[in-house]
Amino acid sequence: MSAQFFAHLKAVCQHHKKTTCYIGVFFILLFFGDTLLPFIGHCLHLLLEVIESALEHFLEAAFGFSARQAQVTLFYSFCILMGYSTWYVGRKAYFAALQGYEIVLAFYRSPRVKAWIKAILMFGALGTTVYIFS
Repeated sequence: MSAQFFAHLKAVCQHHKKTTCYIGVFFILLFFGDTLLPFIGHCLHLLLEVIESALEHFLEAAFGFSARQAQVTLFYSFCILMGYSTWYVGRKAYFAALQGYEIVLAFYRSPRVKAWIKAILMFGALGTTVYIFS
């Protein structure tokens, strides 16, 4: 019985690989997020330091920059890169939010939803009035 269950579970996991990965990541973050997220941040910081050091050495060797010139060049390059990335992600988020807003607006404009909202507001107002005067 249990072998059959695990065979079925394996088949389902192989059929829905992305969903299984998302569920696994969710539970890992849920149970180990307090220790895992700072560790990931630390690893990303170390990776950034290694890349920055390699780029500084490349600028010093390829173009004859001093260490200070290479640091300043990389600093302003990273500032430009972060500014562009922020603009790009912000623009994508704005258009996604705009699309979501239009979907929600179309949903709320349907007559069936309008009737439910009207009923909920009337019962809410009635309940508030009864609560105030009781």
